[in-house]
Amino acid sequence: MTDADEAENPDPKPPQSARAADRHPFVSEAQEGRPICEGIIFLVVLIAALVAFLGYTWAATGLVSVAALVCGTLRLTLKDRSPWKVRSVPFDVFISIGLGIGLQVTYFSIQLLL
Repeated sequence: MTDADEAENPDPKPPQSARAADRHPFVSEAQEGRPICEGIIFLVVLIAALVAFLGYTWAATGLVSVAALVCGTLRLTLKDRSPWKVRSVPFDVFISIGLGIGLQVTYFSIQLLL
């Protein structure tokens, strides 16, 4: 290969040091939550959808809200041993508890408007 060929076709992957490779975030299923916990949340959402379809939106909102609050509390209490993991502990707790409280506040504020 000549110098002109190298200039036209630079190596698309520059060599990385071992240190940079160690800092790569984990995105595999092995580092995330347990499937049983994800299955329980899936069932809660399905039950909440069925309850909402039957006309009990307050109960469906409550089910999803309580499930989110429980997941946030589990993650806060158990930290890395928690069965429910998405990202970091602060992120998971903020999103879960925020969702639980936000759903309740939104539901009751809509009820006040009606």
